[in-house]
Amino acid sequence: MESPLVLAIETSGKTGGIALFKETLLAEISLLSKESYSTIIFKSFPFLEKNLKFSLEDVDYYAIDVGPGSFTGLRIGLSILKGFNLVFPKPVIPVSSLEVLATNFVNYPGNIVSLVDAYSKEIFLASYKWENFYLKSIISPLCIPLKDLPLYVNTPSLFLSETLEKWKDFLKENLKSLFLEPPFSPHLSASLVAKLAYIKLKYGVAELKDAETLLPLYLKPSEAERKSGLKITW
Repeated sequence: MESPLVLAIETSGKTGGIALFKETLLAEISLLSKESYSTIIFKSFPFLEKNLKFSLEDVDYYAIDVGPGSFTGLRIGLSILKGFNLVFPKPVIPVSSLEVLATNFVNYPGNIVSLVDAYSKEIFLASYKWENFYLKSIISPLCIPLKDLPLYVNTPSLFLSETLEKWKDFLKENLKSLFLEPPFSPHLSASLVAKLAYIKLKYGVAELKDAETLLPLYLKPSEAERKSGLKITW
């Protein structure tokens, strides 16, 4: 059976982009400006099609980081996905940004704690452990006050975040030997979204969704929702 071609989208973190993956990474375009995500991603397709000799029709699966993360970025990412899906409908493999962070260290033997900044002295947190390429969930994604984080850690854990420096002193002071610092700074990227989706497909644990009904994983109301008292839905 031929390996599937995965088109991945990442717009939840500091950088955004798209990637093509088929057993290995074929191409990735990374972007720094959220304002230009949709424009540049759509404009990049002729370049990818010309240089890789592929079309959107050739894609077998879409993969996307559904959050938690930037509210604006997540909405843009889903809009891009739905645009692609209007042209060529494909099954979607949603992954969380916290899983993507853990994919920086595939098959790390110990416990992993992934963190994303939720601002207002809060964090998005999840805990995982790799078991033969299966990313086992220990703590499902949730939003908690930063001060409560030590309550969720009872074993030495590798802490992964794009903004780890922001909390490093707090983690060292409150967790002592339970805080393990990564050897390099982890990041969110379309290539890691694609890699994780491919692993899930290969080991039969991919959860397939429809692009039109897929929702972002916000975990907390946006600033606009808190001020207005209304809930924004798709």
